Amino acid sequence: MPALRILLLLRGAVSVLFALSKLAPATIPAAMSLNRNGTFSMIDGLLGLALAFAVSKSPRYKWLFGLVLADALVRLLIGIVAIAAPDIEGRILGSIAFFGAIITACVALGVFGLFFALRGGREGPADARGGIVPALVVSACTLVLGVGLLFGFGSVDARRLLIGGVALGIGLCLLLSGFLSKDPRSIR
Repeated sequence: MPALRILLLLRGAVSVLFALSKLAPATIPAAMSLNRNGTFSMIDGLLGLALAFAVSKSPRYKWLFGLVLADALVRLLIGIVAIAAPDIEGRILGSIAFFGAIITACVALGVFGLFFALRGGREGPADARGGIVPALVVSACTLVLGVGLLFGFGSVDARRLLIGGVALGIGLCLLLSGFLSKDPRSIR
């Protein structure tokens, strides 16, 4: 089975499992929840880095390398900060800086990803345009997360549901992409 397909399936499965844990009724304190979010984000970021390098070696998906790498680095950084400072939500300035950075990164990645996928995907030859739909879905979900955090998802429960819904959307998209990926030029 190609490495690219395995990474898509693994990253999708991790996202779906995380989403299911977030969408279940909250039973843990906010600080532990942020630590769990950070752990997921770090694992997702590491899987994203592996996916970025797999994408860079596949001629069909090479155009996605920069976007996948940026997404992975943002998720990895969020995970590191959330694990290093699990009480960041309790400190006003830290919380503002942390969520401000997340909102800015999600909105920028989402808008850039949508633009890049729509523009970059059309410009390549037809046999080298793979990954447009997953790039659009993941970018749209990332944008929804940023906008959702910006406009009204201020309570812990609302953020939990928003994060769970976005992770579920991304996870299902990656799982579907992994199951449908049969490109013989993918990494083996």
